[in-house]
Amino acid sequence: MREELVCASCGPIGRYVDGIACFTGPSHGGSEVSREEMRQANRLARESGWRAALERVVPGKADAIGAPCRADFQYLWDLRPDSSILSAGDGWGTIATALGGNFSRVVAVERDFEHARFMDIRAQQMGASVEVICAELLRLPLAPQQFDAVVLDSGLKWLGLAAQGRPREIQLRLLRSLRDLLKPSGFACLSAENRLGWGRGRDRSGSGFTRSLTGYRKLFREAGYGAVRTFYPWEGFDYTSILLPLDHSGALAHYVEFRDFARSGWRGRIKRLGLRAAARTGLWAHLAPEFIFLMENG
Repeated sequence: MREELVCASCGPIGRYVDGIACFTGPSHGGSEVSREEMRQANRLARESGWRAALERVVPGKADAIGAPCRADFQYLWDLRPDSSILSAGDGWGTIATALGGNFSRVVAVERDFEHARFMDIRAQQMGASVEVICAELLRLPLAPQQFDAVVLDSGLKWLGLAAQGRPREIQLRLLRSLRDLLKPSGFACLSAENRLGWGRGRDRSGSGFTRSLTGYRKLFREAGYGAVRTFYPWEGFDYTSILLPLDHSGALAHYVEFRDFARSGWRGRIKRLGLRAAARTGLWAHLAPEFIFLMENG
């Protein structure tokens, strides 16, 4: 089914394709799979279910993509179930569908149509309240001040694949446009890799769009956001059930004592000593490989 979407002022601006509002042409968002593999995933999802499709197309990543705990950061929020949430650039729909099980209105935006189609199939099969839109993140066809929260999952680093220009200017454009969509009391939740972080933290996109903690905070202030709370996902972005508050050195030190590092022998003891020092001196906040930020609408 194809039906034009028409703006009273601008004329035709998009169309419905298979029930999905589409405001962009065929595109591929730089995913780890090809367009043909995504089409195969969608066929399998319709025939055998979204989970079986993941196990066939991306077997090594099916568990992580299928795990709703990727969105466990939502339990930091103090929002009513009838709140409106925007999930931007979610890809496979892991975050959007997890949010859709707890909030009455979730809008998910994805620039690649085949991923948007998979997300829509997944949401329907899970019974999650998710409205999927296919659109560019830098040209969101959404009215301002309508969301209580906006989620951007690692989206800042992939902007280099979607737009040309200086990284800082492109990131500011996106952050400001997302802030415009927030209600005055709303907030943004954003995950990002640390350019200076140990271990996992590195710019896998190759775009040069990752920043240090200080760099992100400056970027958020320039984009007009207010207070920022920073967390470290202990097990990485795929499993955000353990979020450590990087603004609270006492909580970090307590967690180090709580963890059982003894099973790792002398390496575990060295790790404990290193983390104790990092918590006490504040280095942990600056060297954590990944961040999750909660940013108030300024």
